[in-house]
Amino acid sequence: MASPIGHSLAGCFGFFLVRKNPQFLKYFSSKQLLITAIIIANLPDIDFLLGYFFYQNFNAIHRQFTHSFFVGFVVCIIIFLCLRFYKKIPISFLVWLWGLYFSHIILDMLAYDRYLPAGVQCFLPFSSDYFAFPISIIGGLSFTGGIIQLNNFLTILQEIVVIPLLFFAIFFLTKMIYKNVQIDN
Repeated sequence: MASPIGHSLAGCFGFFLVRKNPQFLKYFSSKQLLITAIIIANLPDIDFLLGYFFYQNFNAIHRQFTHSFFVGFVVCIIIFLCLRFYKKIPISFLVWLWGLYFSHIILDMLAYDRYLPAGVQCFLPFSSDYFAFPISIIGGLSFTGGIIQLNNFLTILQEIVVIPLLFFAIFFLTKMIYKNVQIDN
């Protein structure tokens, strides 16, 4: 699984996408958008707290229902509706929230998982199987022997390099595709 630092980086890049969006800035300051992006990008890991609260074991339900695309849809819709009640935010805000939430699931699927079953239950409630990409591009954290260890430090360094490269590759690829679609029409 990716680290909170890696997920926060994804949140920062999600903020980068909307930092100048006048529809968003009409209702929220840049600081509020950045904080929201980081919180939503880390939100699926609330299962650590839920596991401890209900089972006195942080890992009891980790990578299960909170790491589901379906739950992500529902949670983001609830957040959106609560904010929409307060402010008339655009539907694009909901799409942005989904992107942030799903970035967490995708990063965890791209990270090496040392604990079986490997992967996340991203298709709950439709399937309880665990899914991970066949190739890991992030080292993955290890909690055996404590949090502070060389492997975790190297994983975080790897995230600091890989996640920005991944973001910029996706950003420029979608920009090229969008530009080509504009030319064709």
